[in-house]
Amino acid sequence: MAAPTLLYCVGATKAGTTWLYRYLHDHPECAMPAVKEAHYWDTFDADRLEKQLVAFRVRLREMRAQKAEANEVGRLWQVQNLNRRINDMKALIETLEGDRADDSAYLAWLMQGRNGAAVVADITPNYATLSDEDLAQMRDLTPTAKFIYLIRDPLDRLWSHIRMQARRQRQDHEVYEKKSNNILYRILNRGQETHILERGDYPKIIRKLRRVIPEGRLLIQFAEDLFTAEGVARLCAFLGIKPVKAAVAKPANEGPEGVMLDKLRPRALGLLNEHYDWVARNVGPLPQRWQDNLARA
Repeated sequence: MAAPTLLYCVGATKAGTTWLYRYLHDHPECAMPAVKEAHYWDTFDADRLEKQLVAFRVRLREMRAQKAEANEVGRLWQVQNLNRRINDMKALIETLEGDRADDSAYLAWLMQGRNGAAVVADITPNYATLSDEDLAQMRDLTPTAKFIYLIRDPLDRLWSHIRMQARRQRQDHEVYEKKSNNILYRILNRGQETHILERGDYPKIIRKLRRVIPEGRLLIQFAEDLFTAEGVARLCAFLGIKPVKAAVAKPANEGPEGVMLDKLRPRALGLLNEHYDWVARNVGPLPQRWQDNLARA
């Protein structure tokens, strides 16, 4: 039996990666780990590793508490689901803490219990920030490795990322929408929160991916097209699996909408204008949503 395709989805942040995980998780030819974002390739630095391990251990405690509650009320289906998620998380933590000299433990974690699958995947948007050398190491782990980079309308992606940041940082006394606009103001006027822009720097990231990843092993996909029959067909053709209807037909994890201030919108579009132009020239015709936002610039 042929080895499964190892798929890396390297972003972009807030561009449909959770939807992609859920689609592949439910696909009969795929076998996804219970942990969407493994953060293996971006935690070779000791400080980053420790920070990620803390986050994973917190999540592990939360899942164990959920399991105890489900056990108490007799929700056996939930107990079984949580057992799988807990076991996958424990094994991932052991992998991150163990010998990472040749990446074999990581590959074993991904493949464990997934015999017969056509595709397994690690969907970690932060991988888009990795160096050429790190991406090459990912590429060479297995000859079946493929990469997907999802790109969403630049303004929509930026605002969604900002709102996610605002939700995470908001104190009880702060108004969510106001905090979101304050973050955008700091980006535009003070050059702060630069990581939000870096995660959506399509020209820089796509150039890097194209330098390192052979053409047949890299897919640049408009997020707006991903939720269409044509987009699903393109995705599945790239992965060598049959298209199936998606259980969820819209993006996940959008959160509260929040309204961007009119006085900030033109400046944000101006900041991103070169991204629209570059993608149109180097990736393909822009989806309608991109054209609509660009027309406001």
